[in-house]
Amino acid sequence: MASVDEELTCSVCRDSFSRAHPLPCGHSFCPTCIREAWSCQAEGKARFVCSQCQEEHGEVRCDCCPPEAHEVQKSQAVKTCLRCEVSLCASHLQPHLERPAFSNHMLVDPLGDISHRRCAAHFEVFRYYCVDERVYLCGDCLLEGGHAQHKVKALRHVEEDLKVILQTLLIKAENKMKDGERILKDHESIDSSMADSLRQDDGLVERLDSDLQLQVKKLVLALKGITKRERQQVLERIHQDCAKVRVDMSQTVNIQHYLTLLLAETDPFLLIWAFQSEDTKLLADLNSPIFNPAPVSLDRKHILEDIEGKYREFITATLRCLTDLKRELLTSPLNLDTNTAHPLLSISDDLRTVTRVKSRLPCAAHPERFDHWPQVLAAQTFSSGTHYWELEAEGFWDVAVCYRSIGRKGKMNNAFGNNKVSWSLTQQHDKKLAAWHNRRKTRLSYQLTSNRVAVAVDYSAGTITFSEVGPANSLIHLHTFSSSFTQPLCLGFGLYKAELKSRVSIVKV
Repeated sequence: MASVDEELTCSVCRDSFSRAHPLPCGHSFCPTCIREAWSCQAEGKARFVCSQCQEEHGEVRCDCCPPEAHEVQKSQAVKTCLRCEVSLCASHLQPHLERPAFSNHMLVDPLGDISHRRCAAHFEVFRYYCVDERVYLCGDCLLEGGHAQHKVKALRHVEEDLKVILQTLLIKAENKMKDGERILKDHESIDSSMADSLRQDDGLVERLDSDLQLQVKKLVLALKGITKRERQQVLERIHQDCAKVRVDMSQTVNIQHYLTLLLAETDPFLLIWAFQSEDTKLLADLNSPIFNPAPVSLDRKHILEDIEGKYREFITATLRCLTDLKRELLTSPLNLDTNTAHPLLSISDDLRTVTRVKSRLPCAAHPERFDHWPQVLAAQTFSSGTHYWELEAEGFWDVAVCYRSIGRKGKMNNAFGNNKVSWSLTQQHDKKLAAWHNRRKTRLSYQLTSNRVAVAVDYSAGTITFSEVGPANSLIHLHTFSSSFTQPLCLGFGLYKAELKSRVSIVKV
């Protein structure tokens, strides 16, 4: 057991592995260390060398150079022939390269010790390989019959087979690298677009901050106005009441002065005349009570009503700011895919407007193009998240959310809403609305008062909501579909009757 454990232990990293794959020198390594050793060889070493025994290190001299030549003067070997079991310099290698008799000799990089390439039992060079047992064999091993029922190949054939496999694996590695580069490029592009999106979001939030501060200032000014107006009204009333009291007091002072003068009069005739001419009015004036203003009311009910009204206006305006921000944050980039557009649809240069035309436009054939129904898809797809778009739609139109896999060719089951893979809102030529899915029509009693339509999709919740964008950007619900989405979704538009000037435009919220 100790021997087996040693055999299945990497001599470099000392990790255990499940199956031994020995090198020609007999040492085994884990796949990771073998790969690292080979990678190091590619970085500058002349050849692969066993990491444990450093087999065949140093220079190998030619075995065919004259024996009387000094060892240092012998030419350096460039190949070792496993059939001849000799190492050859460039000069002595030429016959092996030129003569047909040597064509089946196996040449390898120079070996200083060929014993590791010989069979330990028969002392012959390995020329075969048992695929079943994964061991090297010599000719005598085959003659003994121990591998008669096994799949045995010549080493050269094994080499050729492995290089075919390696070439296939190399192609896979290259394709994987290309996929990685493409994915990396896409994600770097996403990273750049996300940076732009974050800057836009920061701008939206800053704008919300300004809007909210403006609404708070409006509220505070309105509340100050209410209290100031109430205070002014109370003060004006008090001033008016005081003025009336002062008038009554002034009148009484005049009467008081007149009576004092009468009391001081010594001529009885004048006194009687004066008193008799004023007695009725004097009594009436003196009997009339002095003006007593009604107490100032402390009831603030109407003030509170005004304040509550201003608060409601503030909350409505704040919610509108938040709603606008939410709509802008949820709005995903959207443009039309010209490769899907039916020839009766004209796409604008900015890829945001599609118009129905009377005559077919020259369009190149494309496998994704609708060839029967005048429909077009958006280029973007999504398979998660919450999304929102606003559209301007006129005439006879379909606004749909569908799987990207919707059929494009022929009439049957390819119209929006007439299959299981699309959900649509349709305005007919008579302005009536209908919701369609899987050939099932739901008539809507509501009629649009504007040409602005909103589409909201919550992929995880499985909802598609169509609304009208009303006054002050308020949303008027039209219809909601509920489903379980299993494929990427995209927007699609269908336009009918060119004489109605049917068109759809993607609005920048």
